[in-house]
Formats: sequence, C-alpha cells, structure tokens
Amino acid sequence: MPAMNSTLGRRPRRATTAVAGAAVALIALAGCGSGASDTKDAEESGKARSSKPAAAGASNSGGGSRGAEAAALVHKAIDATFDQEYLSSTRRTKTEGTTTQRIALSGDKAACEAHSRKGPASLDFIVTESALYSRGSKEALELSPEAKEDPVRVEVMADRWVKRGAATYEVMGEMCKSTTRRTWLEKRIPSLEHLAEENPSQQSVKVQQRSAIKLTYERAGGPLEFYIAAEGSPLLLRVTCPATDLDESFSDFGEPFRVVAPSGAVSELQMAREVLAAQ
Repeated sequence: MPAMNSTLGRRPRRATTAVAGAAVALIALAGCGSGASDTKDAEESGKARSSKPAAAGASNSGGGSRGAEAAALVHKAIDATFDQEYLSSTRRTKTEGTTTQRIALSGDKAACEAHSRKGPASLDFIVTESALYSRGSKEALELSPEAKEDPVRVEVMADRWVKRGAATYEVMGEMCKSTTRRTWLEKRIPSLEHLAEENPSQQSVKVQQRSAIKLTYERAGGPLEFYIAAEGSPLLLRVTCPATDLDESFSDFGEPFRVVAPSGAVSELQMAREVLAAQ
C-alpha cells in the first residue's frame, strides 16, 4: 500500500510539472522574453554590433552632422518611449503573428497584459505585481511539442486561465519591464553608432493622427523606418525593419490603467488534478 500511495503521489506531481512546462512553451510560442535571457542577449548583441562594420546594403556615404543628429533623435525617442510609466505596443511579425501589450510601471514593480494572435491560435498573459497568469486557445496549445503525447491536457486547458507557480513567475515575470521590451527592439535594429554613420531621408507624415518625422535608412533587406512624434516629447510611434521581421508601434503614452488578475483562474495543481481526472 505505501508503494501505491507513492505512485499516486507522483502522478499529480508529474501532471503539475507538465502543466507548468506548458506555461514556458506558451511564452516561447508568443515570443515573450523572460528578461534575464533578453538582457544577456542584449549584452552579447551589443558587443557584436559594436565590433561589426555597418550592415551590407547600408549607406556608406557618411552621415556627417545630419546622420549624427538623426541618430540622436532616434536615441531620444527610444528613451522617451520606454521611460513611460504606462505604455501600449503592438508588434507584428511573420513568425509570431501579432502581439499587443499594455505595461504599467510602479517603481521597481511592473505589471502588464499581453495578447498574441496568429491565425486561429491565441495566447493571453496577465502579469500582476505578484503572479503570472496564462491562457491558450486549443490551436495554440496544440503547437506545444507535448500536445500529441497528451491531447487530454490540451482539451482541459484550452481557453482556461491558469495561475502559474512562483518559480515560473520569477523567471517569466520580467517580460513586463521596459528594459525587456527595449532589449527586444534594440536587438533588431543597428546600433546608434552605425546609424550615425548613415544619412537617412526625412519626411513629415501623420501617424496615429499625430504629426511625425519619418526617418528612412535604406537597407539590403528593406528600409529601416522610424516614425517619431514631431510635437512635444519625441516619442517613438512606430519602427519597421523587414530584414529583422520588425514592425512595432507604440501608443497610450502615460495613460493610466490597472492590471488585474483574471476571474476564474485556477492553480497549476488544480489544473493538473482536472487533467488527471479527465484521463
């Protein structure tokens, strides 16, 4: 009998581990970084970019003072954007679909909502100051490598909010912080030093019903374009770069909102019990 009890005890633990593992798979599928890995990648990327010559296809005519001024404006726009206490962004990529995110910062704490869509697959995340919640559609859960081995888990978990464990929150909770979002962006554009060596074209345009300055850097894989608010603070409204599958726009600068835990969320242990009961 003790041996049987031990076996029964291991089943919920294995199921809980599987449910927790699904959280990491979901976050990876959504392209949401954990923060720690993005910071490390940023350091390595920064070193690599500072040692590399300008990318192939870039203008080599020399930016001069105009190029330096344009790069300085881009720098100010990135700073001003990611210094916002409240910020919304919409990221569109060919590989990850569309992800919208709302971020609220309070001192060292960060909370956010993230919603990813690609075809019929959808993923939702809510990160409060103390917990991480995730929800995936059936189509999204079926993309997980373990889905074929455990289809019951997919059926039970589909479209359900799950409150993730402390370990998962500790690892993945960093994805709300502005440093994480900034790192994601900066990994996909040339360094400011390289931009300063180029001479971008400049155009007055309208973005989100706001007057903006459009800076265009010609690249081999398609133009790198920055849209920066022309009035008030030089906020970054949109940036696109086909070569790195980058198309991200920013809005709701400084507009307060609350991030709240979703109703009806269950713990990983409760979800594991439901999965076992359904098998």
